[in-house]
Amino acid sequence: MTTIYGPIKFMADEFMRNVGERSKEVMSYLYPPIRMYEENEHLIIEAELPGFEKKHIHVRIDRNSVEISANRKTEERNNVYIDQRPDKIFKTIRLPVDVETDAQHTAKYTDGVLTITVPIKGFKSIKID
Repeated sequence: MTTIYGPIKFMADEFMRNVGERSKEVMSYLYPPIRMYEENEHLIIEAELPGFEKKHIHVRIDRNSVEISANRKTEERNNVYIDQRPDKIFKTIRLPVDVETDAQHTAKYTDGVLTITVPIKGFKSIKID
């Protein structure tokens, strides 16, 4: 026997599925959380990327921006109620200083945190005698 609540439940389920998909899209713009600071003539950028494999993370540096992209495949499961973890990340970070594009850059991925170290352009320490 079909009740009047059947179509309403279907519409509510579809609405919630669409909300879940849109929240993943929004999270891909906000995510990952970034911490950026200056240390020893270098700009350090830390991005939290838990659940991504190192081989699927890519970093590109320009003189005034850094692009971080990553992707992962998640296993399809039945009866998933909430899934807000993004499968793809693309974030452009505007840098507060110009960086050396020809210098040695390093990136390290440990425990879900990507740490990028970039020399700051025109930054020189003066040794005091």
